Amino acid sequence: MKWVKWLLLVIFVVLLISGVLNPVLAHLSDKNWLTGYLLQYGWIGHFSIALAALIFVGIGGPRQAISFIFGYLYGAVVGVAVAIAICSLAALANYMAARMVFAHTLAHHFPVRMHKFNQFASRAPFMKILTLRLLPVGSNLVTNLLSGSVGVPLPAFLCASVLGYFPQTLVFALIGGGIGSANHAMIYLSIGLSLLSFVLTALIYRDHLKHKLSKLNLENNA
Repeated sequence: MKWVKWLLLVIFVVLLISGVLNPVLAHLSDKNWLTGYLLQYGWIGHFSIALAALIFVGIGGPRQAISFIFGYLYGAVVGVAVAIAICSLAALANYMAARMVFAHTLAHHFPVRMHKFNQFASRAPFMKILTLRLLPVGSNLVTNLLSGSVGVPLPAFLCASVLGYFPQTLVFALIGGGIGSANHAMIYLSIGLSLLSFVLTALIYRDHLKHKLSKLNLENNA
């Protein structure tokens, strides 16, 4: 397995270097520049923008910004699909890198944080990761790295990430594409999903607190 770790590290370095050399990174927030870039380079431009976005999210950039950009470039429907795909690939890359390369390093430098996260995610990992994805605050990169380091099951991690990314991605893609140009159904859907995300987050957090209190009571009664 040692060669796999080195291969992942080499791939990460190559992607990072290609991302740094990619001029799109310097103009990722410039909508007019990106539009002109796509007109000039065609499908190569689309690939370069996707690669720059992947690097941007992979190193901790806000996925909301990517959702806004792709909503502007491709419209709400295609923009949501592309943004979720890129954010999911970045999350998978972070997860695999942490699991296969950086797990021991992270455990050595952040033992307390990893222990707390393991306690949090070990019970109902799908729901716990979904909660973190739905929250409007928190670091996407930290969640990815901790999930890989403590061994959160990959199917639960990916499914919860894709589902949890959807509400905020739709909202920011609609803003990027121009809410006025979106149909009423999509606007109502984005509002409904945002409200649903807050309700689900509150319910899941309440369940987590109840579990902690019941565990504490059992320890006190023992």
